[in-house]
Amino acid sequence: MTPPDVPAIPSHGTTGNERLVLAALRGGVVLSRAELSATTGLPKTTVTGIANRLLQRGMVVEHTADAGRRHQGRGRPASGLALADPGGLVAVLSFSHTTIRAAAVGWDGTLAAYRAIDIHGDRDQQRLTDQGLSLLAEAFAETGSTPEQAGFAVIGVPAAFEQGVGAVFGQVPDATRKAVPELEKLFGWFRSDPVPTVTERLGIPAMAENYANLAALGEATAGAGRGLDDFIYIKLVEGVGAGLILGGRLHRGARGLAGELAHVQVVRNGRWCLCGSRGCLAATYGGFMESIGRSTYPRPLSAADIRGLAAVGEVGTRRILADLGRGFGRALADVCVMLSPEAIIVDGMLGAAAEPFLTGMRDAIDHRMPSVMAQAVQLLPGALGERAEMLGAVALARAGQLPAATAGW
Repeated sequence: MTPPDVPAIPSHGTTGNERLVLAALRGGVVLSRAELSATTGLPKTTVTGIANRLLQRGMVVEHTADAGRRHQGRGRPASGLALADPGGLVAVLSFSHTTIRAAAVGWDGTLAAYRAIDIHGDRDQQRLTDQGLSLLAEAFAETGSTPEQAGFAVIGVPAAFEQGVGAVFGQVPDATRKAVPELEKLFGWFRSDPVPTVTERLGIPAMAENYANLAALGEATAGAGRGLDDFIYIKLVEGVGAGLILGGRLHRGARGLAGELAHVQVVRNGRWCLCGSRGCLAATYGGFMESIGRSTYPRPLSAADIRGLAAVGEVGTRRILADLGRGFGRALADVCVMLSPEAIIVDGMLGAAAEPFLTGMRDAIDHRMPSVMAQAVQLLPGALGERAEMLGAVALARAGQLPAATAGW
């Protein structure tokens, strides 16, 4: 069911203090006026005046349910404020190395409809985009609407991705592409930004983002990272990557490539990688869960099989996962010394496999970092599983609807 229409948030006409208040409410947060005062550093009387103006202009709404849970004393609970929904649904199309996921998601993060298909190793960008858009249409049909009626579209991309360009590793010069078209297929997919195609097909604003960044945003706004200003999210299932939340914001770095954990060197003079370096995590561990299942057991095992073996305490599986955790921990320890994050959050799709993996990671971090810094880093399993990217897409879409100074992400 489509959420009721709510006035869209204006993109202009806000003061600096109003933008502070709007930024404090990003990501679906509900805060009382007193909490907004503490968060923004503005006097309570100033926050009250701002809240009244924003309410009149339809930019925020009163929200009593969450405030009521916070209220511990007697009498009438203080109401909370939340960002107004722009109305309609968000169209989410997320690609991983194994799966296409399509969803119609409410601006409050409610999953209205969801579809997923296995790509079976296909790497043809046009064909996969067509499949994804068809899947998106199926999902929206369940809600009685179409993707063209959505307020925003977000595409998750499983690659080192530069917005407006595409995947940056293995880029083929235009002249070479025309002379040897087979090279495009050799290097894989998302050689170009999918946004123009999706925008043309759906006729709505769209944005593409690295899928690990989307998952990091999801955990930041609705999962294990909620309330944390600085953490590293590690994607392990269906590909290796990382998303950085620093100072409460998604950190993209130069050209949008921050967090490319897959291309950190872990083996000197190791296997060559697509990026042109040797011994990268991606080249060493491949598809992580999939590589464990292919190379270690008498028959190939799926990620679900490995999660199941870890859950029942199968010793060999747990030792392998702990050893992998130590490998990733060694790669992340130096990063943690430089950034001093509050936490490392690992892919919630690991399920029961997260516990032995995090045990190994803790061992490596404790041995390679100054103890006072190592103790400050929490190691947490993700709370959202495959929903992380869906909810991160909503956070990104909401940012796209806000004034640039208040968007946050």
